Amino acid sequence: MRRTGALSCSSLREHDSRRDGYPLFGMRSSCSRPRVPVRTALTAIVLAAALVQAAPAAAAKPGHRVAAMSAAAPAELALTASASMLRYGRTLTLTAKLTSGGAALGAREVVLYRNGAQAAKAQTRADGVVVFKLKPNAASTYQAGFSPATPADVAAYQPAASVSVSVTVAPLVRLRLSSPLRAGRSIVGIPGEPIRISGTLAPFASGSVVVRVLKGGRQFRRSSRAVAARGGRGRFGFSFTPRRRGKYVIEASRQGDATLARGRAQAKRVLVVRASARQGSKGAGVRALQRRLSALGYATPINGSFGASTARAVLAFRKVRGMGRNFSAGRSIFRTLERGGGAFRLRDTKPGKHVEFDWSRQVLVLARGSQVVRIVHGSSGAPVTPTVFGRFHFYRKSPGFNAKGMYFSNYFIGGYAIHGYQSVPNFPASHGCIRIPIASATAVYRWIDVGDRISVYK
Repeated sequence: MRRTGALSCSSLREHDSRRDGYPLFGMRSSCSRPRVPVRTALTAIVLAAALVQAAPAAAAKPGHRVAAMSAAAPAELALTASASMLRYGRTLTLTAKLTSGGAALGAREVVLYRNGAQAAKAQTRADGVVVFKLKPNAASTYQAGFSPATPADVAAYQPAASVSVSVTVAPLVRLRLSSPLRAGRSIVGIPGEPIRISGTLAPFASGSVVVRVLKGGRQFRRSSRAVAARGGRGRFGFSFTPRRRGKYVIEASRQGDATLARGRAQAKRVLVVRASARQGSKGAGVRALQRRLSALGYATPINGSFGASTARAVLAFRKVRGMGRNFSAGRSIFRTLERGGGAFRLRDTKPGKHVEFDWSRQVLVLARGSQVVRIVHGSSGAPVTPTVFGRFHFYRKSPGFNAKGMYFSNYFIGGYAIHGYQSVPNFPASHGCIRIPIASATAVYRWIDVGDRISVYK
């Protein structure tokens, strides 16, 4: 009887011998095993291969031969940082680029991880690039990751992760000098008066900060100051007293911290000047005097030259402070200004524009609510023709000169007015009006409106 689709043991051996002595399909033949039709075996192998190819790539373990048969293409993700070290408070830029086979993958979500935790996520542009901007407050390690989200991407691309990028954050030391005297960008001090310095260290770190004061490139003073935690930052204080005029440089750095650029914070500079000025004086000391007087409301230019306007401002300041009534600025004035003194205290602090004339100090003050706008040296009525006291409202204004030599007059009751006049002595000398210098008259005239209130008091 003829058998179809099967081979006898002897014929199988003969067939094997023609295949270099190896059994068919890589197996040793055995007459004791069940006989399997050749067509059936081939069919089984084809089906098994198809099942392996259809298996999801995610199910394959790393290094397994099946993973190499996946149809998903590998994705590449690169991550770069704008700096490997930056100061606290600065912005760090991290740029990620997603590609596959050299082609950019746009409109795909990339996640940024900081120290293993998700920090941000965004979609790539058409060129495959996504940019992250953040302000780190401590040293961190960053990594970008991509996971296919749509069914099409799952079938087409494999997940990807970038190489980790480490960024160091240098603590930021800041200095602040409290002196209100300034000339341009320079902080101004005077000999014998302490310069008060406060500083912050961010982020806070326990320890100390070294403060150095240099003059002419040489160390004038060095001090280690403890850092105290306050509001998430470290704070410290320091002061020094310059004995001579000149330029001083103050530096600070966290003790033993090599991450600070050259071990220093941004330096502060102090210009110590002569504590006196008079008509004809020039320089940084005069500019600092003018700037501070102007900030308090005393009418003076800020040009570094001590002229007539500055002299009148100094006179008004002396009147307010109850000092001798002259036109020079000595040590006491510089010291008062350096300590933040010299402001005029208003009696009328109600809202709106108003004018005050302090008879005892012989000064005219323009104000808005509780804010002093301008302080002007003045002279009221002589004892035989005194100025009236009380609260009034301006009812008439007269520009230019009149027959009595009154210049740009502002009337508040009867014939009593505030006006410019050729002579404005340091004592009450008018016929009842309030005299002010000719140079100040037009500015005061323009500022006052009919209806504004005025208070005249002792």
